[in-house]
Amino acid sequence: MFAALAIAAIVGTSPPPTSARIAIANGVHDGKVSATGTWLLLANGGSKTLVRGTGRGTWTITRRPGGKLRVTNERGETATRPGPLVARATGDGVFVTWNGKRYRGELEIRATSEGLLVINRLQVEDYLRGVIPLELGDISDAELAAMEAQAVAARSYTYVRLADPDLRRRAYDLVATTTDQVYGGAGAESRLGDEAVQQTTGEVIRYNGRIVNAPYFAACGGMTAAASEIWREGDLPYLRPVSDLIPGSGGQYYCQGSSKFRWSRTFSGPQLETLLETYLHRHAGSLGAVKTVIADGPTPSGRVASLTLVTDRNYYKFRGNEMRSVLRSPNGEILNSTYFELDVDGGTNGHVESLTLRGLGNGHGVGMCQAGAIGRARAGQDYRTILETYYPGTVVATVE
Repeated sequence: MFAALAIAAIVGTSPPPTSARIAIANGVHDGKVSATGTWLLLANGGSKTLVRGTGRGTWTITRRPGGKLRVTNERGETATRPGPLVARATGDGVFVTWNGKRYRGELEIRATSEGLLVINRLQVEDYLRGVIPLELGDISDAELAAMEAQAVAARSYTYVRLADPDLRRRAYDLVATTTDQVYGGAGAESRLGDEAVQQTTGEVIRYNGRIVNAPYFAACGGMTAAASEIWREGDLPYLRPVSDLIPGSGGQYYCQGSSKFRWSRTFSGPQLETLLETYLHRHAGSLGAVKTVIADGPTPSGRVASLTLVTDRNYYKFRGNEMRSVLRSPNGEILNSTYFELDVDGGTNGHVESLTLRGLGNGHGVGMCQAGAIGRARAGQDYRTILETYYPGTVVATVE
């Protein structure tokens, strides 16, 4: 998950919102809407009934000029109505569907200048049921405490987003990708995920009484990072380096079970030049051939503080998480982490012949280490202990 880092509170005297608006598709040309049982498709923002569905068949939605939407059934019959359209289940246990994927709550379909915007409106607790299994992955019953910790962290992040006045001005609160939190609807739910959400219902992470934006990531490689090591925002007292070393283990770490606890990545000179030229062209025009790569640091947690690329024409310096976007794999995957050492092999012509990175961990490194949370749960720690370890000085409390 990638998150902004402001400490936020649920402001105002009214109760915090209990529902969320999740953008599950944006800019798509068309899509198919239906349900698993009886449902309604409503036009004009939900004021007029357009379709009374039984769960058999699908309706294709496409954007038309003037903010209108065309609805076409499987027999080819069409109707064009002002948007937004609302798909709403009317039977118990019925899910609405978009392109075959099941969702709790209702769907709102809008026409935008880029195509269709599809929003899933549902209760926060139901939203979390579709987030937790995708964010943490498959775990066993013995590791339930990690899933519970994940539920509380994800709930905190959600409520911070819901309280952001700038976000309330747009049609949705969160997106269903790593930009916010990965969300897969009802089809992503699991037994343990549901149990974790239920066992922690309404619980969030607070610092000095305020609900905090609690970032998390896959694996720390042995030590988490302070916020200022990765992002340009200043440090926050509850986001500082935390060791994942298992006491008395002789050098073992809670997150050592991660497949990317240790990793390496090598770029040939031509691969590196092509990759950097593609990235840097947006910022600095023509790059020139890379002569060397210099890593500055380490940061307090042992990571690379900044990376300088020296070329025939200039030098370019990147700090924190920025360097992960520069050093992408040939298929576009960002660098695993900034926790690495590098080996630059210079060619006979004075340019880089190859660059090898040998690193630890996976993700930005700030906040809760998910692999570490699993290891701590396996060692018997409960979810409150896990959260209070990775977010020092915080407490677990209710949202209200």
